[in-house]
Amino acid sequence: MKTFTTLKFALVYCCLFLSSFCFAHSDPEANWNAGKVELQNGEWLSGDLNFNAELGLLEFNLDGVTTVLSAQKVASFYFFDYQANRMRNFVVESFKHKDQLVPTFFEVMVDGKIRLLGQEQVFRVPLQEEKHKRNVYYFQHPNGEIVKYNGRLRQIYKTLNDRHEDIAFFVNRVKWYQFEEKPVVELFRYCNSL
Repeated sequence: MKTFTTLKFALVYCCLFLSSFCFAHSDPEANWNAGKVELQNGEWLSGDLNFNAELGLLEFNLDGVTTVLSAQKVASFYFFDYQANRMRNFVVESFKHKDQLVPTFFEVMVDGKIRLLGQEQVFRVPLQEEKHKRNVYYFQHPNGEIVKYNGRLRQIYKTLNDRHEDIAFFVNRVKWYQFEEKPVVELFRYCNSL
């Protein structure tokens, strides 16, 4: 009787351990949101979307069938992100990577004369298991050229060369230099609203 009880507890313990192991290794990043995808051929698809920024892939689910779409197949997509509580719009633009133009997903942060694009980059901190995300910004000029933002205010002055006074006003008003992550999106929204 005692060995049966011990065996029963061991079995329950193994089941709990395996279920917690499986739960811990399920994909916590999978955030499915209802949205629409425009394919390169102009066709629109509606369904559930999961964008994996780390891999640069878009998963599309319609009626239980999941399809993985790369930037070569997609022109744009959008969805409402419930975690961020905002609509997120993405476009595919040709971006120079190792001397080749490669179709790449970019989030449209601010649309205007000069568009502000962003990419979420995932990085791991040494000796920690969790992943951290941060936005990397790019300027898209009217001629289509995309330039990575290097973190310098001087580059914004050069990019928005007709808005020097407005930029200076915004920088002084929000105390730009106190922020570790600069409010670049807010600056572009402010300049485009004028």
